[in-house]
Amino acid sequence: MRIIGIILIVVGILLGYYGFTKLDNSKADVKIGDLEISAKDKPNTTSAWLMIGAGVVGLVAGGAMLAKKE
Repeated sequence: MRIIGIILIVVGILLGYYGFTKLDNSKADVKIGDLEISAKDKPNTTSAWLMIGAGVVGLVAGGAMLAKKE
C-alpha cells in the first residue's frame, strides 16, 4: 500500500505542475504603449483547473495512504 501512496503523490505533483504550466500558457498579453490587450483560451483553462484538482486529490489520497497505519 505504501508504494501506491508514493505513486499517487508523485502523480499528483506532476498533474499539478502540468496544470499550472497549462494555465499559464493559456493566456496571451499584448502591450502597445498604454494599451494592453489580453486573451484567454477558455477550454484550455478549464482542463488546466481539472488537472490541478486531480493533482490535489492525488496528493491527499497518497498522503492518507502513507499516514494510515496497518
